[in-house]
Amino acid sequence: MTTLPAVPDLAAGTVLQLRQEDWRYGGYPLRLRVEQVRHDISHYYQDEWVWIVGERLGRDGEAQGRIEALVRVAALAGVAALTEGD
Repeated sequence: MTTLPAVPDLAAGTVLQLRQEDWRYGGYPLRLRVEQVRHDISHYYQDEWVWIVGERLGRDGEAQGRIEALVRVAALAGVAALTEGD
């Protein structure tokens, strides 16, 4: 049986750099400043995907509007390790 990574707790303000294949429905790489991680609905995706609400950022870090992204949990494993040490 395969064990899936846990849905991490990401602090508000954490900036994620997601590859195109790490989130659904966008079709492009995404830089995202986290506002909220929707743990309450991740079980609908067998904890493989999680909704993250936040601010889309441009390459220069400029805010480009609010976005809700369905993100692959496995893509967040390294981010969770980095934020725990802060």
